[in-house]
Amino acid sequence: MPEIPDLEAIRHYLVPRLAGLTVTETEAPIPWLVRTGAADLETLHGHGFGEIHRLGKFLVFFVDDGRLLVVNPMLTGRFHWVEQKEKRASRTGVVLAFDDGHELRYSDQRRMGRFYLVAGDRLDEVPQIAKLGPDAMAIEEGEFLARIRRHPGQIKSTLMKQEFMAGIGNAYSDEILWETGLHPHRRRSTMSEDDLRRLYRSMRDTITWASEIVDGTVQTEGLGRKEEWRQHLRVHRRAGEPCPRCGEAVKGQVRSGIESNYCVRCQPLFESSGAGKAQ
Repeated sequence: MPEIPDLEAIRHYLVPRLAGLTVTETEAPIPWLVRTGAADLETLHGHGFGEIHRLGKFLVFFVDDGRLLVVNPMLTGRFHWVEQKEKRASRTGVVLAFDDGHELRYSDQRRMGRFYLVAGDRLDEVPQIAKLGPDAMAIEEGEFLARIRRHPGQIKSTLMKQEFMAGIGNAYSDEILWETGLHPHRRRSTMSEDDLRRLYRSMRDTITWASEIVDGTVQTEGLGRKEEWRQHLRVHRRAGEPCPRCGEAVKGQVRSGIESNYCVRCQPLFESSGAGKAQ
């Protein structure tokens, strides 16, 4: 699932490449991905895009006529910036062709993504956006502490709740909790204020660190060369490998179809570890 580092890298890659270009053709091979109506894409012909913003796990493309193209990639949505002659990826669902010979393609193996074309003042009409909490990279520490105290349950589940705070999913919740030294199934109600302040700082540090790596990779390799960028992660999908901090084998545990990866030594369940920042 694309999370903040992935979406920021996509945004940084596309903004300069779309500047000054005009949409010449549109296509929706998987029409139900365009929730406001696949025919609406044709109204983009002759228009271009300006800014691209990220809102949680959504990308918001600003059309030059004041409208917004809002994309939620969900679990398996992927963007491809390629020349028109290149072969399409499997399950390509939306295609925007531009007057320089490139296409912005969107593929989705599970066909769960969502596109909305709305008026500039109607963003809140996009499902889920009105319920989003503050973005994880915009929330201040005081607000973070106040909001998280309303959620006494397991800390990983809380970090992934988009109503609590937007932008973090399965991969980076694992990384943030490893950085903090907190077990993913530990209840927030058992944590001290110091635990929560460390969690906030680790969240900021982890996302900043990962964003720089992913951004550099995408700028070098382009969009569409890889399904996702996870090679730099320390514990997520590293079950059985040594923990980068202590050498203990990373554990993988699946609950409700979601795998959590963590170190049982660095992230004990019943007490605050006080683990230091990874080197």
